[in-house]
Amino acid sequence: MKSIRLSLVALACLSVYGWANSEAYTLPSISVTSDEAHALVEEEQDAANSVAVSKESIDKRVGPGATNPYKALDMLASVHTGQVDSYGLSLDQNSFRIRGLYADTFSRLALTADGVPSVVNVGQGAMGSILDMENIEAMNLTMGASKADSGFGFGNNAGSLDMRTKKASDTLGVMLKQSVGTEDFYRTFMRVDSGKISENTKLFLSASTSQADKWKGSGDTQRENVEAGLSTLLFDTVKTDILLAHNDIERNDYRALTYAQAKNLGTYYNYDFNPTLTSSAANNKYYYDFNRQHFKENLAQATFEAPLFEGTMSFKPYHIDTDGYRYAYNQSGNSVTKTEMEQEQNGFIAQYAQKIADADVKVGYWYQSIESIPPPTANKSYNIVNGKLVFSSWSMLNDVGNREIDSPFLSVKKEFDQLEVEAGIRYMRMTLGGVQSYTTTSGDVSDGEAIAHGTRISYLYADDTTLSATLPSLNFKYTLSDSIDLFAGYAKGYASPWIGPLFSIYKSNNATFRAKGISLQDIWDKFELETSDQFDVGAKIKGENWMIVPTLYHVVYNDKQVTAYDPAVNLTYYQNNAKAEANGFELSATYELSRSFELFSAFSYNQLKFTDNLTTTGGATLAISGNQVPDAPKILAKVGTTYKQNGFYVSPALKYVDKRYGDIQNIESIPSYYTVDVETGYVTKNFYGFKEALFSVSLQNLLDKKYIAIIKNDLDDTGTGGTSYYTGAPFTAVASITLKF
Repeated sequence: MKSIRLSLVALACLSVYGWANSEAYTLPSISVTSDEAHALVEEEQDAANSVAVSKESIDKRVGPGATNPYKALDMLASVHTGQVDSYGLSLDQNSFRIRGLYADTFSRLALTADGVPSVVNVGQGAMGSILDMENIEAMNLTMGASKADSGFGFGNNAGSLDMRTKKASDTLGVMLKQSVGTEDFYRTFMRVDSGKISENTKLFLSASTSQADKWKGSGDTQRENVEAGLSTLLFDTVKTDILLAHNDIERNDYRALTYAQAKNLGTYYNYDFNPTLTSSAANNKYYYDFNRQHFKENLAQATFEAPLFEGTMSFKPYHIDTDGYRYAYNQSGNSVTKTEMEQEQNGFIAQYAQKIADADVKVGYWYQSIESIPPPTANKSYNIVNGKLVFSSWSMLNDVGNREIDSPFLSVKKEFDQLEVEAGIRYMRMTLGGVQSYTTTSGDVSDGEAIAHGTRISYLYADDTTLSATLPSLNFKYTLSDSIDLFAGYAKGYASPWIGPLFSIYKSNNATFRAKGISLQDIWDKFELETSDQFDVGAKIKGENWMIVPTLYHVVYNDKQVTAYDPAVNLTYYQNNAKAEANGFELSATYELSRSFELFSAFSYNQLKFTDNLTTTGGATLAISGNQVPDAPKILAKVGTTYKQNGFYVSPALKYVDKRYGDIQNIESIPSYYTVDVETGYVTKNFYGFKEALFSVSLQNLLDKKYIAIIKNDLDDTGTGGTSYYTGAPFTAVASITLKF
């Protein structure tokens, strides 16, 4: 910590010295189209549930870790983010809800980069965003179901987030950013732009290294990243952009609290995994280094665009692979489970766009294949002997088929004087790969070798099954006057089912299922795509120095996957048989007091509830109809200011999160909380030979509030006593220097 404090002091001194001895650089003047509240800077709003986020807002809100895109959205209406640490270097122990619905890339959120599906977070692996946020130029968030020609992923019921990458610059340039902070945090980022190598060719290369100690308990997080981008022109007509990225992340997990512990933060706020091994075998599974993970990821994607006939043809192929493992304590018994994940994802998006009869017409096709989706291919169980992990057995060994998606789409957009209409339709066909489980006497070898010497389990087998849905969308924008735009829209969304937990239930209770003549295939064939019907109406009203954006929405979720009772086997397990309903109101506003001073705010009321009761084991009724789903605050309120003058800026922001529940019965109540963050800095040009210099300080949770940041209830249906709670990070301070030359 001493070195960190010295670095903070040194950076502060440099900031003051630079301010006094350099040419001041005036930041761009504030505009009422600032995106802090409803993000309308770089592109016009084209739908009631669409929000654009500018580069300025990303840099200001993404946080010092600069890798978690969700953090850059937490001042928007209806967005609830939670982090177990302030740096957010990986995403799996961070939460993200949109309009109350849990947004996970494995099921409900389409996370894309330049329209191309990005990494999927599976099995709580430490797979964060593979892209450094310094390389993101802008983002667009769609809250809820997307238009037909966007939102490509395993689901978009919660929404879709598209990140637009920063392409190589036309001019030679170097950017160097160094950050240091509390908990021995440091991060070094460097990007080099070649400028034009030839008339049509340019490239960039970036690299970063990040590390932070856990703020409680023992262990840390380390992340290494390398990215490259090439822009060129092929055959004199084909505009080409290629993006490559490699990510390596290793970290120790944080330990969850029970509800009883979460209600007593005075005692359990710093509760975590054990820092040392003990003489107790039962306690040693909670040793911090037996609860860690390490993953490596690679991404390659390209965009080829060329004129064809009287339109434009684009083709976007992509490849993502992930390889790593996760150690975690076993809930039952004194052992540790190692889950190995090796995953490869390939696909493409082809699209043709042309103007026909004064209408913009797009027709396209999305294909994707991804391997080794849960259930996990390999779970190994280890006993703890003399403080070391000793291989015991294969707790799970599966050969899992690929999950494939075929999705053609059509979109038509036309203007009628003041009215703009966009209609689209997309067909979604998803094939869930089959599964074959094995037993093996092999030791601690690779899963491929274990399967090769294994024996098939005949009753733990299921063949492929296919799910499908037709997804229409319709949006209207009416320009009532120069200061008022009206919006209305409808879209049908979808979400993929969770397969792994259901497989585990069948595996553990196979004798009960088989006695009733129910095979794994019977369970497999009952999977459905969860769909949603979403309606939005809204307006954008602006004056000379102010703007307000009110929005109303209504959503019905069909075939929602929940843990439900099956009287045939007297068990509860995942089934697509529930309905839920969401209603809400959002209001975002900005007010420019002067060219230097701006206020921004966002308020939302989100009600997300099940519309039917559930049946528990034994046939009892669980009266949950009308209850708010877990971890979904009804009220979110955010307010902040930005002051800019002669290169200096300061932006404090307050965020209020309403009371939440940890269980579906709304018994485990978690109180409301608020946090205050402050971002401040100074920008100057011509700083000792550098083209531009930025000195900044980020203060997170300034008042050092103790609160529950994350309620781990992914399917929104966990009963009383089954939820995990994670505390939010304490006060965190980070200082950064960014140099451009």
